[in-house]
This record gives sequence, structure tokens and C-alpha cells, in this order.
Amino acid sequence: MSTAAAPSPSIQPSPASPFIGLALLTVVLATLAERALHIGPAQYVAAAAYLVFILAGLSRLGRREWILLTVALSLVVLAVLLRDDPAATVIRGLDTATFMATFLLTLGMLRDAAATSPSIRDCGIYLTQQPPGRRYLALHTGAHLLGLLLNFGVLNLLGPMIRRGVESGDPALAEIREQRQISAIMRGFPTILLWSPATITQALMISLLPGLQVAVLVSLGLVLTFILLFVGWAEDRIRWHKFQRSRANIIRPAPPPAPWKAILGMLAICAGLTASVAVVKLALDIPIVPALITAIPCFVLLWIARQNMALGARHALAAGGQRLKRIVTVSFPAASPETFTLSSSGFIGVMIATMLPPELLGAMISPLQPYPVLLVCLLMLAVPLAAQFAFNPIISVVVLAAALIRVPDLPIDPTTLGLALTVGWMLALPSSPFSIPCLILSRLLNRPGSQLSWNWNGVYTLAAFTTILIFIWLTRLL
Repeated sequence: MSTAAAPSPSIQPSPASPFIGLALLTVVLATLAERALHIGPAQYVAAAAYLVFILAGLSRLGRREWILLTVALSLVVLAVLLRDDPAATVIRGLDTATFMATFLLTLGMLRDAAATSPSIRDCGIYLTQQPPGRRYLALHTGAHLLGLLLNFGVLNLLGPMIRRGVESGDPALAEIREQRQISAIMRGFPTILLWSPATITQALMISLLPGLQVAVLVSLGLVLTFILLFVGWAEDRIRWHKFQRSRANIIRPAPPPAPWKAILGMLAICAGLTASVAVVKLALDIPIVPALITAIPCFVLLWIARQNMALGARHALAAGGQRLKRIVTVSFPAASPETFTLSSSGFIGVMIATMLPPELLGAMISPLQPYPVLLVCLLMLAVPLAAQFAFNPIISVVVLAAALIRVPDLPIDPTTLGLALTVGWMLALPSSPFSIPCLILSRLLNRPGSQLSWNWNGVYTLAAFTTILIFIWLTRLL
């Protein structure tokens, strides 16, 4: 997951917004019918509604979206000219695009509900008020946990809180405090990609890699999440060791009391969502990701109603219904730029991968047959390196996953392939000036993305890459 794109600044509201919202709602409902209820023809309804969404939203596209649309149309033309079954190729690409659009939009519903939750707000305030000795661990962990519900919204929540806290403190320490705290959330949030089913990364791995062992991938991702918490904390301590020693005798105010009501409320929210997904999965006998996107709309309705329970049960449910209506008519159209960016990137990746001959890929990989660790290393490098040149990680991951899984005698199994690509995507977020976290925080803090990524998180990225490569070698390749 997870994962959204920053909207282009050139995109303006349009009178077509309600129509766009209706088209996207149709995409969501048809995709859920296909993925959760196994209604095959719904795939074509979702594809048709997706094309209507694109046509209705042409006036809202910025430069980035037009580039992606041009690339996508060019690939369709190439498929018609070069493929024996161009229709099947395009339908497969559209199926991936509608699935990714649905995944992003349902996660957006969760983010909308979280935005008005007092528990989420109070937890964010508590995290940013921690004393220096435990601030990194608190913000890294807090950004990770809040990111499960808010996705990229956690950056919009914690970023301004950190800036206000820094500005109200000692001006001489402002730069250092901001760097340490922002670095902590930039490292903690992306690690949800390693294990959480509520991220587009995990959803894509499950969708694109037949034979992938989901439980193993999630378990390894969870272990890596804790390892990277230690790596990030160690880098922070080593980098600022002399600074901390020079201020060891300063008397600081006592940390604020823990907001246990808010913490318990957030835990209850997570438990409720988990239970909802489990019920849908067992009732419909479907994989975890379709169960997640099916459960979220109902869970969001109940969560919003719970926030308004002071009005009475009937009025609370009515308030929830009104919020859902607003999500469809306002939030869905507002999310159309990132929805198109992510879904069209998935379409482009599948189209490219489908048209690449497996024999060519096999020939390219054959020298690496005796050295699987080298192949894993190259895969982990490919995604963040491409991201340094503003190449969307979704395209990189989809192309590599969909293409390599078709190569006969691949020297690594699907689970290791999925783990390597997931790690590469995760490393791209704190290390690339063009990543979504950098773009969001750069705008909020008025700092260049290269400072946030290369200067503040470059050493951490290299340390994390080395640590993860050793971990994969020890656990999957020996």
C-alpha cells in the first residue's frame, strides 16, 4: 500500500465531478462483484466504467497524467500491431487497472473516516511530544501504525505537528530536531509495504505472482519491519551521538501522559477492521485482499456512525450515510489524479510485461542462474534506482514481477521474488526525491526533496539495503 500519488497541481475542480464519482463507484462495485462474488462478466463492466472515468476526467488531467495516458495508448497500438490476441492483452491490463483503482479508492474511504477520528488525532499529538531519548522510536513506530489506517495521510497528519513543535522550541535546535523527526516518519511509514495486506504492494504481489506463499511473505516482512526499526534507530544514534552527549545534562520537561483512551480507541479500530476482514474472508471464501476491499466500505460506515453516536443511533447511521455519499461525490473525484496515476501505471506495467518475450528474459537472466543472491541484489536495486529518475515504482515492480514469473527455471522462487521487489519499492520511498513521501513533506516543510531523501536518508537507505540483502540470503537462499 498503499500506495497513492501526489496530485498534480494543475488539476482543477470540474463540473463533471459527480459523473466521475459515479463512474468510479461503478468500478468499485463491479470489481468487488468480480473479485469477491466471482461474477465473471463484472470484469467487463468495471473496464467500461474505468474508460468512462478516463473520458469524463480528461479536463482534470495534469502533465503527468497526460504522459501516462499517451504511453498507455501507445502500448495498446503496439499490442494491436504485434500481438495475436491484442484484446486479451488489453483486458488483462484493464483488469489490473480496475483492481488497483478499487484498492486505492477503498483505502481512501478508510482515510476519510480516520481524518475525523479523535483517537487518531490525539495519538499523533502524543507521538510528536516525546522526549529526545525515545522520540525516534515513538515516531518511527507511530508513523508505521498510523500509516496502516491513514496511508500517506499520516505524513499530512504528523508533518505539520512536527513543524509546529520545532518552531515553538529552541531556534538553535530547530534544524536538527526537524531532520531527526521527519527522518523517523519517512523510515517508519514505508515499512508497512513489507507486510500489510492494506497496501497496494502486497496486493500486487499476490495478484501477479502465482505460487507466492502469502503467510511466508508477510512473516518475513514483519521480521524485516522490526530489523529496520533497529537500523534506523542505530543510524540516528550514531549520527547524532556527539550532539546528544553535549546536551546530556540539560533538564527537560516531563513527557506528556499517554492518552490511553485514544490508544485503546485506535487499537479497537484496528481490531474491528481485522475482524471485519476475517468475517468476509470466511463467509465468502476469498483471498485476503478481496476480503479487505470488500469489508472496508461497511466498516467505514460503522466507524463514522460510531464517531457520531452522541447524536443517537439513528442519526449516527444517517450521518454515516451522508459521509459515504460525500466520499463518492467529492472524495472520489478529488482522488481521480492519483487513482489514474496508480491504475494506469499498473496497466502500463502489465502491457509491457505481456509483450516481453519470456525467451529474451530467460537469456538475459541465464548468466545469473548460479548466483541467485546477485539476482536478488539487482532486483532490490532496480526499483529505487529507477525511482531516482522519477520512474514510478509501480511500473518497475509490475513489469519485473509479471515478466520474471513467466521465465522458466528462474533461480529464485515466487516468494523470494516478491520479497525482493517489495523491498525495492519500500527503499524507493525514503530515498527518491520524486517519491510520494518526499513530495508531500517537501511541500509541507518547504524543503527540497533531495535534502529529505539523499541528505537525510541516504545513509539509512544504504544500511537498510545491505541489512536486508544479508537477511534474504540467510533466510531464503542458503
